[in-house]
Amino acid sequence: MGTNMPLHMRYAALRAAHIVQEEIASIDAMDEELRDMVLTKLSPAILTTVCPRPGTTLANDPHHFFHDDRDMCYLTLIFALARNSSWQARLIGDHHIDRCISMIAKYCEPYMLHLFYLSGIFLRISPKQLSVASLDVVTEQQWLYMIRWAWYYAKFGTDDIHCFEFLPVLVEGTKRHMQNASKDDLEDLDGRVDRVLEVLENRDSKRGEGESVVLAVKKFSDLLKESLNSEGVISA
Repeated sequence: MGTNMPLHMRYAALRAAHIVQEEIASIDAMDEELRDMVLTKLSPAILTTVCPRPGTTLANDPHHFFHDDRDMCYLTLIFALARNSSWQARLIGDHHIDRCISMIAKYCEPYMLHLFYLSGIFLRISPKQLSVASLDVVTEQQWLYMIRWAWYYAKFGTDDIHCFEFLPVLVEGTKRHMQNASKDDLEDLDGRVDRVLEVLENRDSKRGEGESVVLAVKKFSDLLKESLNSEGVISA
């Protein structure tokens, strides 16, 4: 699948990969030969589904650069793949992370669900892996914006096991990237975390599961309130 293929075929290929994302993400369960083929062949093929045609510029054809529905499909797929350490190096090496970074400026707007998945992708990649990635170009303000909206959307995703299991990762990422946040930003974040915690506690009381996830969010909520009361900063 190349960038010269018709758009409808590229999008169809992306949707097909999205449908089987759990199987692709569970790459460790495959035999070695099949696993190597998926990593070396499928990963760059997925990238071509969202890459502009050669010679296309943002000015003459913005659709080829960004498309809300297509990009959401891509981001949810990469979010799923980033759970697996075998995929993480490939996502960096095949420039998926670079492609995600290029989307930040486009989707750093209120009520863009893309921000939840962008945060999830960046935070799921291990710090050691990220040392060779290009996240240094992401500004402190962009991190702040992405993480705040990730918490906004987190309350809607608690029934999705993968979004649910991501919450402790979001907690730790928030601690790292919001240490210099203003009091206003922390107050806003505190409200968002409280709403997530309310949903989680209701979910936990009904299902009796995910205690460690709820506890991680509860401890973070307490930490936020301590920081606000002492007018301090979030401790990493």
